[in-house]
Amino acid sequence: MSQAKDVLQTYQKYYVDRDYEQVDLFQLLKSEFAISHVIYPGSFVHISPSFIFQKVSYIDSDKNAKLFFQQEQQVQALIEGRKHYQETPSISFYSVDYNRTISELVDSCDLLLSQYAGFISESCKAYLKIGGLLLVNNSHADAGLAALDKDYKLIATVHRNKARYRISYSDLEAYFVAKGRTHLSKDYLHTLGRGVGYTKTAPLYLFRRVS
Repeated sequence: MSQAKDVLQTYQKYYVDRDYEQVDLFQLLKSEFAISHVIYPGSFVHISPSFIFQKVSYIDSDKNAKLFFQQEQQVQALIEGRKHYQETPSISFYSVDYNRTISELVDSCDLLLSQYAGFISESCKAYLKIGGLLLVNNSHADAGLAALDKDYKLIATVHRNKARYRISYSDLEAYFVAKGRTHLSKDYLHTLGRGVGYTKTAPLYLFRRVS
């Protein structure tokens, strides 16, 4: 199998076939916010942010992700064929545990992505500029952790209806009210390692780093 075909089939298997490219989500974010640099810890081979954003940094210690990104020409060609901008894509891949700080990325990004990869809101906060955005789900309690963090402010929720994403800025105070508990702590969420039940939930949350 050629390297180009291998790259395409890997991306197809994990994201196209599973209807999880999220290209329309990234288009929506680009239309709503000024975003120049995206950082995606725990990305595996989910390169669709590069279809929309010209500069994206990917971080993953998975050996298969490393093999994927080592096929630089093929990855670049796939992005070139799908990109929604005129500039040459700028992608970088760091084959490290995202809990290790990469000094050159500190205070560099406008959008930090946290999807199914753990406590990125905490471990990778240093990469996010003040005023930058964290897009996060709660599969590993990371959204709940961000909600308890004074450095973040919930500014919107993201919903999907009939394969279309939309952003909602309303009723935000109703989120992160725990069912059956009067108090949640960061330590509890760390220990639990998964999302808890809330009275109102969304698939994705947008936080702004405020300090």
